[in-house]
Amino acid sequence: MNCPGEKHVGRKGRVEFRLLFMFVMICSIPAFSQHVEIGVFGSYGNLDLPRFPNTAVGLGGRLNVNLTSHLVLEGEASYDFKHPAVEILSSGSGTFNVTTLRLGVIHGNGGFKVQTKGGSYFLFFKGGVMNFRPESQTTSLPSFISGLIDTSSTTTQAVFYPGGGIGFHAGLLGIRVDAGDEMYWDNGTHHNLRITFGPTFRF
Repeated sequence: MNCPGEKHVGRKGRVEFRLLFMFVMICSIPAFSQHVEIGVFGSYGNLDLPRFPNTAVGLGGRLNVNLTSHLVLEGEASYDFKHPAVEILSSGSGTFNVTTLRLGVIHGNGGFKVQTKGGSYFLFFKGGVMNFRPESQTTSLPSFISGLIDTSSTTTQAVFYPGGGIGFHAGLLGIRVDAGDEMYWDNGTHHNLRITFGPTFRF
């Protein structure tokens, strides 16, 4: 027969064991992940989306966590800024429709980076999404009647993003450049060249 005091001691022991386990796990993170790397970058892309601008520039950030000296878990997000392309079509009787097309793109990718020891050369294999945010505005000339901006066709596509690059570090500060093919499938395969370049900070 157990007394109430014994139950209290048992519960206290289990709580202390859990706290000790959590402390050991937290302390072991630096040993498990040799370093954590944070980066910011500018990006250039060549997009396969008919009618809309096929080049894009943007800004983003990424986070790397080393699983081993050669295998890294990587996640990133970025936004491509909207810039215009112009399309002029004749509508007959001397009237022309001038359509301004803009496209913003949100990128979100995550996956694995395989690298040489120290991370100077690497390949990556990531998956994620591209969220397209198109706008179009039509003006009829010479009557100068403007149409409303249309944003109803915003879409999200799943992507597979393989690529590779190089990176150099001196202490905490480094620099990285990479290139890859951000592919999505919609009535066939669409290939989208993407290049990023920027500083990294290693901890």
